[in-house]
Amino acid sequence: MNDSTQPHDEAPQPSMEKAAAQQAATQRAEEMVDRAGERVGYFASMATQRVRVAAARAREEVEDMWAEAQSVRRGKGS
Repeated sequence: MNDSTQPHDEAPQPSMEKAAAQQAATQRAEEMVDRAGERVGYFASMATQRVRVAAARAREEVEDMWAEAQSVRRGKGS
């Protein structure tokens, strides 16, 4: 028998191991991207909340200044 007719069981092993390693690396990369996305979402949510609070405070200050200006205009100021 010559060697070309016999199946080569050992040849696929390194490629199967390589494929498994690539799949594991891909899975780790996907998990890292997912965690990064979660962090970005968290910080974006915090930033949005702080902007909303700042805008509400600014609006309240403007309303107070407007009310004070109206009071002075009508002669009811201190």
